[in-house]
This record gives sequence, structure tokens and C-alpha cells, in this order.
Amino acid sequence: MGTEHLHPVYSRNSTVHIVTPQQGMEKHATFAAAMAQSGFIQHLLGHWEASKDTEGNPIPKVQFAVAIKPNIMTASASLPDSPVYTDPALVEQLIAAIRAEGFTSISVVDAQNVYNYSYQRRTVQNVAREICGYTGNGYAIVDLSQETVPIDYGGRLGHSPAGKIWHDANYRISFAKNKSHWQCFHTGCIKNVYGCLPKWDKMNHYHGKGIEFYEAAVLIAERLPVHFGFLDAWVSGDGLTGHVRDADPNHTKTFFASDNIFALDWVANEKMEMNPAHNYVLQEAMHRWGTIHITRVGDLTPWYPWNNVRPFVVLAMNLMEEFYWLSRFMSRAMASGMDKRFPPVSRWQWLFGILQTVTGWLSRLAEKKTAAPEKSRRVPA
Repeated sequence: MGTEHLHPVYSRNSTVHIVTPQQGMEKHATFAAAMAQSGFIQHLLGHWEASKDTEGNPIPKVQFAVAIKPNIMTASASLPDSPVYTDPALVEQLIAAIRAEGFTSISVVDAQNVYNYSYQRRTVQNVAREICGYTGNGYAIVDLSQETVPIDYGGRLGHSPAGKIWHDANYRISFAKNKSHWQCFHTGCIKNVYGCLPKWDKMNHYHGKGIEFYEAAVLIAERLPVHFGFLDAWVSGDGLTGHVRDADPNHTKTFFASDNIFALDWVANEKMEMNPAHNYVLQEAMHRWGTIHITRVGDLTPWYPWNNVRPFVVLAMNLMEEFYWLSRFMSRAMASGMDKRFPPVSRWQWLFGILQTVTGWLSRLAEKKTAAPEKSRRVPA
């Protein structure tokens, strides 16, 4: 590979911290350990000290803009420990740690998505507050679909809008939820940033003919770099529909942290006993950013039990997305279990309700279980 795509954030050897509870630690204590062990606060302060205002001094802390992208818009039902969306209590714990250092310009961001095919009222503010439980105390909740700026992402994405707050941020954090995905086996911190693309009809604008979703995901990460990543794997979603619902979630009790989300996602795939190079997003990342050496710190034992999406399903789903109206129909057919405060868009919902039940029955056929612990392979440190 040439050097034209070597990236200052992603094309470098990096460390990924895999943090699990020690001696009965609960969720928030374990996440605090992840922040401490990964050196997150030091990293944030380092970027602030390197920033420059118009007079060449560090940007005042109250003006230094921090944007956090959790998984929000895949949420359809409120759960105390959701396997689908990033735990808002953890996001607010992260915000409290940032505010303790004097930074007050903090935004929690996401953009609208293809649930708009099926349901009404799904702005980021409504979903974040009413389903996920974000309070907005000490930070803004921002819908990136509502205010955009023009940008050239390069590649096949080219000239396309970006959410203004994400574009203008001085420091960007991807705080993804750990879960399987039928498009790429696993959705991590890079695929999470794909959610920042502001056009809600992502099947139409960022999938299929002309550009593939994994190209769009990598291009937005490249053009608007993520400075730090966290992966919420305290409770995880697996199986065919793990990215949108999981009736039997996995209590994986793990947090990942790194200043390189490319490296972080690679290690998360290893914990699922997936070859990371089979993930389309990571394939595209390697194509653009090259290969790197990763130092893994923490428990490398693969998760068990864990149900991966079968390869033929991933191939079939990506083929289907070449046909917009088919992928749009299937998206509605699988969009079940929505909170009643978000009513369906049309009288045809009865038909899609039937289809959603059928797809639930079929989902187990598309899953592949990981090996029992005594048969699992260990990833070398």
C-alpha cells in the first residue's frame, strides 16, 4: 500500500485496554478503571494543551468542544441494561469526568436513521431522553441531522453534508455498544461513527450502488478523526439481530478503551472469535490505513456463550443492499418492538408486524455459536 492514506491517528501502533471487574467491582467502578488504565484524561488534556486559539494559546477550556457519539438511535425499548444502546449512565459518568477537568462545552450526538421508514417522532433528542434516559444535565443532546455543513469526505463519499457539531468539535469520542451485526459481523467504534452521517435514509445515500456502508464509515472516521474510543461491552447483543434487539443478552462485563478505534475494533472482533479481517469495515480500514501492531492489555479469553452471524447471512445482506427498495422493505420487516410513544408511520404496520414475528423465528438459523471455553483459541498478547 502507498502512503497516501497513512493516517496520523489510525496508522500507528497502538494499545487497547480490555478491562473487566476485579474482586466484585460493579459497572461504574470498572468503567472508571478503564478510563484510568487507558490514560483517557491525560490524552484529553494533551489535546487541549496542543490546541491553538487565534493568539496561539490553548483554547479556553470552556470553549474547547468535546463531542461524544454513543449508540442511541438503534434504541427501540427502554431497558435497565440494554444490549442495544450505549448505557447513558456510563456516558454521563464520562461527561462528569470531563467536566471535572474544567471542560463544559460537551455534546452527546447522533443522527436519525432508517427507523424513520417505520416510526414517527424519532429525533435524537426524543429517543435519547424518552427511551435511553439521557438527562441533558451539563451537556447538550444534538441531532446531527438537523444542522449540517458541507464537506468533502474524499473517496466515493465525496461532497456530502456533515453534522455541524461533530465537524466543529475539538475532541471526538466514539462510545459504541458491543454487539453483532448482520452487515459486518460486529459493530464497534468505527461503525458507530457511521451513525454520525446526517442523512437519515442511509440505505439510499450511504449503501448499495455507488458506495458501500463500510466505505462511508471509514471515510467519515478518516476525514473527522476520532480521538478516543470506548466500547461498552458490560452487556452485549449477539446473534442475527443483536444490533437492534436481543431477548437473551450476554453479560460480558468488559470495557474496551484506546486512542485508536481501528485497533480497538480489531481486538473486540477477536473476543468474539471472529477473524477481524473478515469484517468489511476493518477490511476497508486496512485498505486505507494499512496494518498496525496492537498491544493488548487485559483478558483476551473469547466470550462464551456468544452467537456470531453466519458468513452466508452477511454476504446475502450486503447483496440485498444493492437493491434499495428491497433493503428498505426488509428494514421495515425487522423493525419490531418500538416504544409506544413512537407511533407507526402507516396502516400497513399490521403486515410488517407479521413479518417481524416471522423474522424473529428465523433469526436463530442465521447464528453460529462460539466454541466452549475449553475449545476456544487464545489470541496471543
